[in-house]
Amino acid sequence: MTPSDKPAFLAVLSRTFRTQRQPVPEAEILDVWWTKLEPYPVEAVAAAFSKHLDVSRFAPTPAEILDHLPKRGDDRPEVDEAWAIAIRAADERDTVVWTTEIAEAWQVARPVFHGDEIGGRMAFKAAYARIVERNRGLNVATQWLVSQGHDAAQREEIVSRAVREGRLQLTHAQAAVPLLAGDSEEPAPGVDVAANLKRIREMLAGMGTARERSQAERQRRARETADRLAAAKRETARRVDEVCGSSQEASAIGGWRFCCLCEAKDHHEPATCTIGGYDFCDEHRPVQRRAAQRVAAYEGARP
Repeated sequence: MTPSDKPAFLAVLSRTFRTQRQPVPEAEILDVWWTKLEPYPVEAVAAAFSKHLDVSRFAPTPAEILDHLPKRGDDRPEVDEAWAIAIRAADERDTVVWTTEIAEAWQVARPVFHGDEIGGRMAFKAAYARIVERNRGLNVATQWLVSQGHDAAQREEIVSRAVREGRLQLTHAQAAVPLLAGDSEEPAPGVDVAANLKRIREMLAGMGTARERSQAERQRRARETADRLAAAKRETARRVDEVCGSSQEASAIGGWRFCCLCEAKDHHEPATCTIGGYDFCDEHRPVQRRAAQRVAAYEGARP
């Protein structure tokens, strides 16, 4: 979806929640919905909401709607398979064919793994899931690399199997095992045997220790939480001023527009029209003629 699809998306979500007799989520929660469903076309999202109404009597969650959307497939290993690949790197004799994401997650888990294998596995799974989700969001393609071990015979076997499984191109495999080039009248490409290992080292350079990254992540989350709380306080103060003042302005929170009269009752109802700078839902849509009559009557009653 694109930003221009927000009104249609909000209308679909609002109808679904009202059909289930539930209030429309707060603006902050709407942002979560948008983030989770934004990668999909608005038509597919609408169909997923409709499917939910067919199978459930309760208001949906993002996860339930995602279950009704087509899966975005790729060739990334699932987390358990990724762990089985990564753990081979604990033995320096073993050659490992892994993705850049597995390599990055292993660097996070390795300090923990050497003292606590179970803790290392848990740290790896959490890091891998986070890294994969980030790269999928950025549309980063999967990249397979060879981390060479000391055992040359095993190296040829592992790399050959990766070629057969389609995880490595033959030219990349030849960089690690030149014998895979076979008989050819043309010379094999002059690639450094340690090129792939160097690429991994460059990718991981500057990542810092797991403890430093964990501390930086906690500090970042604390700052984000403080910013959200400050923004919420400012928004609350603004809304109180609007309700207590002489007029009620149109409410727009986080880009989502709601009925100003419903907002005064601390209820979020999506706006369907804007009249005189104010947003209204269908229930509170003013009748222009009656409004004019009320103003005229008020003016006539003034001394």
